[in-house]
Amino acid sequence: MISRGLVNTYHNWFDNYIGQFLNKYPELEENIQIKADHCRKVAKEIVGIAQSLMLGEREVLLAETIGLFHDIGRFMQYVKYQTFSDSKSQNHAELGVEVLKEKNILKDLTEDKREIIHKSILNHSKAEIIPDSNEKVIYYSKLVRDADKLDIWRLITEYYMVKEQKSARLSLEQAGPTGGKNKTLELELLDSNSISEKVIQAILNKKVVLKESLKTLNDFKLLQIGWLFDLNFEYSIKRLYEKKYLEKIFKTLPRNEKVFQIQRIVDEYFEQHIKTFTHEGSC
Repeated sequence: MISRGLVNTYHNWFDNYIGQFLNKYPELEENIQIKADHCRKVAKEIVGIAQSLMLGEREVLLAETIGLFHDIGRFMQYVKYQTFSDSKSQNHAELGVEVLKEKNILKDLTEDKREIIHKSILNHSKAEIIPDSNEKVIYYSKLVRDADKLDIWRLITEYYMVKEQKSARLSLEQAGPTGGKNKTLELELLDSNSISEKVIQAILNKKVVLKESLKTLNDFKLLQIGWLFDLNFEYSIKRLYEKKYLEKIFKTLPRNEKVFQIQRIVDEYFEQHIKTFTHEGSC
């Protein structure tokens, strides 16, 4: 049976697991710490979503476990391949399920709970959730996908803001050979002013941008903006709106008519949902 004590054990195991990578690969500490912090924050985000839906304690704890372990494969991926790009290495979700099975960390849970966790992890980074006859798998997959996006928005907007500040203050020589950039977080994409037409069209049609369409860092930023249309819960949309994450990403994009058009679509989408929030709050 899942309990607070058991989930605390998972957190302790996670900290120890990360510690092993930090001890063995101190030169990779920055990005290992970034991903570890992301996992912990996704665990908190998913709890917030679950509680907003009035789920019971056991359901919330199961969601928290999925959030904590959703990116557990990232660490093995990064130390082995020095990248977070699945296309250039291994699928990190599949790798994560392998890690959980190999370490047998979920041994105290029922087979049903393990299936939900494993499949939700596999679904969290896919363009679309894999159809499944188990409705709980679909439900928890939606929870972790929303929580993951919310914290990635937090992470990348902080990174973009720091990067912009460094660019404004320092010359390339002063900033060092990378210009203050973290190419791993940028998926090694070209940092130019161009935006791919496929990416623009996907956003204009309120569709999720496929990773295969990415050619530049601006494409990646628009992919992140397009995640808005893939959120599953009103709480997630409201939290995204209140945190102003997309507004911050737009500030880093070229100021041209295509970007303005995309921004109007995003603003209209938020406006429609804000009316829903207001109406619910007045009931």
